[in-house]
Amino acid sequence: MARTVIIVGAGFSGTVLAVNLLRRQTAQITDIVLIERGGDMGRGVAYAQRDHPYLLNVPAARLSADSREPLQFLRYARTRLPSVHGDDFLPRALYGDYLQQSLLEAERSAQGRLLRVFGEVTGIGGSRDGAPLLAHFADRAPLAGDDLVLALGTPPAQLPEWAENLRGHAAYRQDPWNLPVLTEQHSVLIVGNGLTMADVSSALSRQADRVPTLHTISRRGLIPKPQAPFYADAVHENGEEVLASADSLAGLLRVCRATARRVEDRGGDWREVIAFIRGLAPALWRRLPENERKRFVRHLHIHWDTHRHRLPPQLSANIEALRRSGKLRINAGRIERVAVRDHQLQVHWRPRGRDLCATLTVDLLVNATGPNYSIRRSPDPLLKSLREAGQVSADALNLGIRTHRFGACLDTQGHASRHLYYLGPMLRADHLDATAVTELRDHAERLAAHLGGRGLALS
Repeated sequence: MARTVIIVGAGFSGTVLAVNLLRRQTAQITDIVLIERGGDMGRGVAYAQRDHPYLLNVPAARLSADSREPLQFLRYARTRLPSVHGDDFLPRALYGDYLQQSLLEAERSAQGRLLRVFGEVTGIGGSRDGAPLLAHFADRAPLAGDDLVLALGTPPAQLPEWAENLRGHAAYRQDPWNLPVLTEQHSVLIVGNGLTMADVSSALSRQADRVPTLHTISRRGLIPKPQAPFYADAVHENGEEVLASADSLAGLLRVCRATARRVEDRGGDWREVIAFIRGLAPALWRRLPENERKRFVRHLHIHWDTHRHRLPPQLSANIEALRRSGKLRINAGRIERVAVRDHQLQVHWRPRGRDLCATLTVDLLVNATGPNYSIRRSPDPLLKSLREAGQVSADALNLGIRTHRFGACLDTQGHASRHLYYLGPMLRADHLDATAVTELRDHAERLAAHLGGRGLALS
């Protein structure tokens, strides 16, 4: 039986899934339709070509998109940069080149067809039994597929309430990757203190003779920790001990801290422990009672993120140099309102732990608050359509999209779809961590094996 798989989104997740389907293609899966609403497949927002050389935050030797060839990306990078080492942090655009090359090579050797479609999918329909599915577009006829995978990438930041009156203002940037070229001394406020803040700070301070004065605000004022050389398999601990502690957050913290102390007493690095815990995170998350999950999101999620998602050494050094020079000031607090003052913005904000507001007048305000993973609040037309139709559902903590095995979407009644799947960072609803290359790669490989196996089973 001939089958068609539609993949909506051609960033990392969609591209790697297409590569895996092409490589393991059976006679049953004849067409793979890869749909991208942007202008470039294999890149997405993360690996787009930009004027500033934004860096990957993982070393080259640990970024293979193929689990069977752990050094695949490193080998590709050396065809372009022969002197590259495995622990180097390389430009993100180079990784986009690598993904595009991987897709091209898989397409050349495949039995079936890869159909590349540029356009925006606005809804998913189908017959009563769920197959075939129809991908609807605003400006073209729908496409039919037997299985459809939502690989929508990292969602953009939510527009904050205080920014409602700033739409279209030249001094406000909702998109942190769309930065102006500063031609004179400026004052800039970056809202958010995560990895995006570090990228924005690096981009805006790249010209030493015009380094602006940078201010940041986030609720707690915490910034990501720096990366350092370490060995992820250096922790020889009992994972079952950690998993057994997951009946409460307090018990889990005690075991994790004890593990870190033992590793450091042996001369190890705390980053090794984070890598160890990361491998257990999905199982830990599923074992935690719901009230303990809520406590984690409210109190500890930010601490996990700052230790788990770390800065490349070059970027961390740049941040520290800016702070020492007084050009970067990290603040904790929240914005109350923003007023327009001609070409500038007057920001009224409340420092953490204080009752009185402070005022900051800036020439540029950048929203670097990070992805909006809540599908309840998502403005994306496709997600809104799917949510309103009951085809997808959000988890109780607004971490992402609820899924079953292999990423099958759960509808609002809790039933797993037989034909609609999700692949991407919003898997965090059920896995807690699903944003790194290795995690998404592994999910893509499992889903490709499942879809390929289904083709054989239905023939």
